Amino acid sequence: MKYGMPTLVEFTSILDNVNLAKSNNLDFIELNMDLPYCQNIKKQELIKYNLEFTMHLSEKLNVAELNDNLRESYLNEAIRQIKLGIDNNIKKFNLHIDSGVYFTLPSGKYYLNDKYIDIYLTNLEKSCQKLNELAEYYNIEINFENTKIHDFTKKAINLINNFSNLGFTLDIGHNEKNKNLAYPILKETNKIRHIHMHDYDGKSDHLEIGKGLIDFRKYQGIINKCYVVIEVKEKQELINSLKKLKNLNL
Repeated sequence: MKYGMPTLVEFTSILDNVNLAKSNNLDFIELNMDLPYCQNIKKQELIKYNLEFTMHLSEKLNVAELNDNLRESYLNEAIRQIKLGIDNNIKKFNLHIDSGVYFTLPSGKYYLNDKYIDIYLTNLEKSCQKLNELAEYYNIEINFENTKIHDFTKKAINLINNFSNLGFTLDIGHNEKNKNLAYPILKETNKIRHIHMHDYDGKSDHLEIGKGLIDFRKYQGIINKCYVVIEVKEKQELINSLKKLKNLNL
């Protein structure tokens, strides 16, 4: 088990994050590729910090997009970001399982991925084939993260699991917010390799540890095997969360 932090929006440089991580004895930092200061890393630049890095790819990169032209663009950008990380000796990459576009009808949300499930799974498989080849060639981890769980998401997880070099990120806060629908499915794959940890109070997630209702001890077995990002959004929330973690003895 290693504990890390996300790059924070209140900071303006990687160095700001490095200083916070080192002052709190963290093992790694997860670069968020939606932040401009993370997008400009160059080959060998990160080595000087003497700290491990992982990478969270941009949240807009839906590699199962129904529009195949868009899917190709998203996939190419995902691969570009991954190769940028590879140049900087990054070994772990995180990618969302996106819910896609939905129409809001009088009866509720109507997800296009449900209606066009064959296209959705075909497009996801095309992307997974290329990502799997990339992961195998460079000996890296590409992990898909649970966000919301739908019927089509469950099918997506089963499809991703068929690729030997692709794995999963368990986001504990997202899982609790979605009534523990993701964890049992992901646990069955035996390929959870990365964790996002934040609290949930019944309304909001990404809360500091101890500000919500989650009993993190029930995840202890999987936490002890993984890289764990304390995925809160502010410096003080991170510091407070680390203090709470010590009391939990995880």
